[in-house]
Amino acid sequence: MSIQLICLTLSGGIPIFTRKKGEGENLSFSTIGSLNGVHMFCKSQGQNLRSTSWEDGLLVWEEFQDTFLIVGFARGINEKVLRKLISSTYAAMVFTVGESELKTFNSVERLKRELQPSWNLIDHLIEAAETELISFTDCILCPQNGMILEKLAEFCEEFGSAYACLMIRQRIAAATEGWWDLNVGDRQLLSILIATSNSLQKDTAVFLPHKSPTIAYRLVSIPILQNINLCLVCGAEPPYREIEAQTHQVWRTELKTLELAEQCFPRNFPNSLELDSGILGILLINRAMGKYVISRNIQQSSTGKRNISGTHRLDILRTFFHQAVDMIEEYLGNLATHTESYWCSDYHKCHALIQEENLICVLYVAAIPTHTMRLITHKTLSAILTTKDTCW
Repeated sequence: MSIQLICLTLSGGIPIFTRKKGEGENLSFSTIGSLNGVHMFCKSQGQNLRSTSWEDGLLVWEEFQDTFLIVGFARGINEKVLRKLISSTYAAMVFTVGESELKTFNSVERLKRELQPSWNLIDHLIEAAETELISFTDCILCPQNGMILEKLAEFCEEFGSAYACLMIRQRIAAATEGWWDLNVGDRQLLSILIATSNSLQKDTAVFLPHKSPTIAYRLVSIPILQNINLCLVCGAEPPYREIEAQTHQVWRTELKTLELAEQCFPRNFPNSLELDSGILGILLINRAMGKYVISRNIQQSSTGKRNISGTHRLDILRTFFHQAVDMIEEYLGNLATHTESYWCSDYHKCHALIQEENLICVLYVAAIPTHTMRLITHKTLSAILTTKDTCW
C-alpha cells in the first residue's frame, strides 16, 4: 500500500505540503502541476472532476472552502477510505490553526510554518488509513469503568467542563457525555494529539473542526500513572497547575483501581468475560456513538494449517469489517436489512452480527462449524452488553 497527499492553493496551485507513506517516488512538481491543471480545466467547463483510477492506482481530488485542493494518490486502498483520509487531513489543518486562518491567510510561507504541528497528525492518519478504524474511537472495557466515570463527573463539576476522558494506553476507558457528543472526527484528532506528543504533560490550543473551527479550546492532558492520562477540553481558565493539582487530589485514592483497570490490556475486555475456546479475536463497535473495542483472545492459540499471531488477528478483524461489513452499507444501504456476514477460509473464519447500534465481528479458528459461529457470536455479544460496570 502506498499513499501520497498533496495540498495546493486553489489560487495559483502553490503546494502547501506533501505527505507520503509507502514505496514509490514522490510525484514530481510538473506532475502535481498537471493534476491541478486537469482539475481546474474541468472546473472551468462546469464539471467536477472527483477521481480517476487505473489498474493499480487511484487519484482523488477534493476542494475545501474554495481555498485548498487536496489531491490523494494511492495504491492498495479504496476510494471511500482515501476520501475519508483527505477529509481528516483538512480537519487536522483546521485543528491546528483554525478555519479563519485557512480562509484569510496572506503568506503561503507563514501558513506552512503555522501548519507544521499538523504534520504528525496527518502522518498518523495516513499510517492508520487502512489498518485502523479511523471513523471510530478506540476504547478499553474494564470492570472499573463505572467508578472511573463517577470520578470524571466529580472532576468536571469542579471545573465546569463537559468534556473529559480517562485514557489507558491511549484508549478511552471512560468519558463524559459531552465528550461522546463531540463529532468523532474531533475526538479522533484529540486522541492522536495525545498519542503523538513527546510530552506527557500537555496544554495545547486546538480548534475543533466540527464543534468550534474558529474559536480555540485548550486540550489539557495530565498523567496520573504511567500509561494513564486524564484529558480535559476547556477554555482559557483555570491555569494548568490548578487543573493538575485538582486531578491528583481527585484520583489519589483510586490509584490501585486504575492499576487494576490497566491489567485489562492487551485483552481490552474484562478478564471475567469468558470467551469460547474457538474465538481468536473480537471487534465490537457502537455505531451510534462512534467507538470500538478490539481484542485478541490471548488465552486461545490458533491451530490448523497456519498459526495466526496476535497482531495478524487484529488485522484480519479490521479487514473483515472494511470489506465485508462497511462496504455493505456503502453499496446496499441500510444495514438493518443485512444484519449478518460470514467469511470462511482454510486458516480462519469470521462472523459479523448487527444488533441495533452495536456491531460485533468475531474471528474464529478454522475448525469451528460454520453454523455454530452464529450461536457463539450472539452469546458473546449478550455477555458483553449485560456486564454493567464496563459502561459500554
